[in-house]
Amino acid sequence: MKPLKLTRPKKDALRKASREKIEGYFASLPTRYRSEKWIHKSNTYRYLCTSRYEDDIDPGTTSTVNHNDLVAYIGASAPTHISDGWSYLGRAVDAMLRGDAYVATHLGYYAELRAGMGLLASEGIGVLRNKHPVVDSHNITRPLAGKGTHADIWPIINHWTTLQRATDLLDDLIRPSSIKLSDWLSITGTATPVRAVAQQWLRSWGVDLAVAEDDHDCRNLASYRPSEFRRPPKLDVHQQTSFAEELWQLFEPSTTRRFPNLENFLLRNAFRNQAGGLPSAEDIQNLGLTTLDSSSWATFLQQTNDPSPIRLAEHWAPVDDPTCHLRIISRAALLLFVASSAARRLLSNAGYTSNDVRFWWARHGDDRGLWNTGSIPNDPQDLWADIAQAISDSAQWRGGNSMTTASLRDWRTNQSSALADFGGFELAGIWALMP
Repeated sequence: MKPLKLTRPKKDALRKASREKIEGYFASLPTRYRSEKWIHKSNTYRYLCTSRYEDDIDPGTTSTVNHNDLVAYIGASAPTHISDGWSYLGRAVDAMLRGDAYVATHLGYYAELRAGMGLLASEGIGVLRNKHPVVDSHNITRPLAGKGTHADIWPIINHWTTLQRATDLLDDLIRPSSIKLSDWLSITGTATPVRAVAQQWLRSWGVDLAVAEDDHDCRNLASYRPSEFRRPPKLDVHQQTSFAEELWQLFEPSTTRRFPNLENFLLRNAFRNQAGGLPSAEDIQNLGLTTLDSSSWATFLQQTNDPSPIRLAEHWAPVDDPTCHLRIISRAALLLFVASSAARRLLSNAGYTSNDVRFWWARHGDDRGLWNTGSIPNDPQDLWADIAQAISDSAQWRGGNSMTTASLRDWRTNQSSALADFGGFELAGIWALMP
């Protein structure tokens, strides 16, 4: 299926999408509701949303769209799509650590898809089947005609990346040392605009969604063709497990900035790809940092030892490439990072707290086996200690086992705790979405 072609009227409709009305939905919920559910159980579109919406806008009848309920559905779908996306990511990592590259590719793609749907829902754009409701500034939804979810989502996201609101989101999202990305990039005097950086990142991270119309792309080959007919050279156990370690290290949480490691590496990536080059310690001091901190930042920015997920996310590779599934997992994780931040900002601006969404994360962690039943943590970020220990144990195992003789079975047998923890990316999703 060829991708949706966005005509000028469609672009105009997308530009009018109202993030403020989605935020307004969350702000309007009484305290007794917001701490119990994402959406009221009587909402018209809670179940079978796609078919009910299509019936309500049937051109042969008078429109019966319940706009308030539909806005509520779109708003509530933002964090819940994203939560599902983190689950897909976790299952993709599980498949990778089972040596199943095709299943990891399939699940990684769907993690990207849900990240995209959640991101657009945060912006007031519901992605359904082929009629996509767009919320305007009057809290009215207007259908945008498309061709199908897979064919439509990338053209919509690609257009969204050109809007100022996408730039503003990335500028607010990437704040190493609590300093906006645009301020960092301005210190060399010849900075690439944040808009260009944001577009480059989002288009790179969404490349798998962009090629979904091609019947020979990675996702379709992985999803619909016998894996035994195309078997790329397999990665050794060190490559697979070290990738999982590095991916988790990017999502180490902090009380000040949610994922500072990831933000720092993205800043370095932005500097490396801009015309102004790398800043000196003196340049960095102009941001108000101390001499010691500025020197430390200058040293960090000059280094080239990027974690493998950052490097792999930048370039697409065919399904026959042994790193294809790692690249898709990497891009899915980065898109989920952006989408989660957009949804978390909605909740924070609406006055939500972590206790308001406890009904979700406490149940979700129990369902996914992130903690024992009856042992809900007071602060889910405390569980980073378990992940850190798993990373350390796995790295120590790699140090004592040769890549030429050790097998994935050896690692899975000896690192059962790391195996259980590395697939639990729902935990990173909880950290990412909690206000």
